[in-house]
Amino acid sequence: MENSIFLTTDLSIVPEAVTPDILFSDFYRIYYSDMEGRLKQTTLARKNAIICDKILPTFASLPMNAITPQIIRRWQTGLLAQNYSDTYLKTIDMHLFSVFKYAAKYYDLPNPYVKADHMGSGNAKSMQFWTLQQYRSFIREFREQPMVFLAFELLYWCGIRVGELLALTPQDIDEKKHLLKITKTYVRHGHRDIISPPKTENSVRNVAMPDFLFSEIMDYISASGLKKNDRLIPRSTDFLKYHLKNGCQKSGVPKIRIHDIRHSHVSLLINQGFTAIAIAERVGHKHISTTMNVYAHLFPNRQEMLVQALEKMHEESSYLVPVSRK
Repeated sequence: MENSIFLTTDLSIVPEAVTPDILFSDFYRIYYSDMEGRLKQTTLARKNAIICDKILPTFASLPMNAITPQIIRRWQTGLLAQNYSDTYLKTIDMHLFSVFKYAAKYYDLPNPYVKADHMGSGNAKSMQFWTLQQYRSFIREFREQPMVFLAFELLYWCGIRVGELLALTPQDIDEKKHLLKITKTYVRHGHRDIISPPKTENSVRNVAMPDFLFSEIMDYISASGLKKNDRLIPRSTDFLKYHLKNGCQKSGVPKIRIHDIRHSHVSLLINQGFTAIAIAERVGHKHISTTMNVYAHLFPNRQEMLVQALEKMHEESSYLVPVSRK
């Protein structure tokens, strides 16, 4: 397959010259080489994986100046037929768009996206989350599996991202203040474990833990004999996905994604009356607007509450006397 041939090619072999008819695969090497010095290793690895799997099979052997809006639309149609989520479709589409945008800006090559439409959407169709009762039913299935039990406890009660969870070490536990110090993230790429800075600057944060969770962590560390730089959960995301699926089947709770456990945590906080500011700080959102945009439908209807407050003030006011009209 063309894709597998490209994957065995050394990406460090960058073409010296760029002409309008340069092959897409050759130009991608130029793009990759430039991005290598600008993107986090984990981000670049994810980008490369998607491009190699979803984009190169169609575009690798085509000259850049021969790729038309029609070719892009046919490629999009093929992906749309695969029933991928709207957010995943947009991610794939934006990776191809970024290559053409880069080519047009720095090498004056044609950009077929000037006329081609984008596909997918940045917003998920629906957000799923567990209630506290559903989570309790789920976590009971892992009482005899300390590592799995602690992993899901941290995800649910702290709302951290799965990469942040898998990068945690005993050294990241503030034993005096009962805090999780989130300073890095983990990803498994190929056969390598990669630890890197987290998603954004705001992702570097301290997450306060309830006392029961702190006790669970310390008991686990003691029983496991972990050293200060050992990972608390020395596994990959696939390990957690496997147990998530099994736990849902055994407990009978709705099947959700691992990231939806983070949504479950936020839902729990909103139901307890915490503000978007407090939630954004806890989960590491760069902007409060992100919290509001993602979880707006979970917050109480503020307009309704406002009107009720005005109604109450009106009822308690004694100076308001109806004006008689003749």
